[in-house]
Amino acid sequence: MTRVGYEKKAQLQLDSWNAQVDVLEAKLKVAEADAKIELEEQLSKLYKVGSDAEAQLKELKSTSDEAWEDVKEGYEAAWNDMQSALKKAADRFA
Repeated sequence: MTRVGYEKKAQLQLDSWNAQVDVLEAKLKVAEADAKIELEEQLSKLYKVGSDAEAQLKELKSTSDEAWEDVKEGYEAAWNDMQSALKKAADRFA
């Protein structure tokens, strides 16, 4: 996959992830008090992980061609963390 293709794929992944977080935010609005507290904690963790992944994507887009592969690995690690956190939260509140 080319660098441009990879960057587009990464952006689509982040957009999809943000849409899934939006679903959890909607659930928060209708959750009972106890569930609301727990869901807020999960969303806080998701925001942190998502912010890290977005930072990695920005770095990926601005890096030189020589360093691109190294930065790509960092983004993929952040993406895996993000997916894991989202699955955990979604499973908890499905």
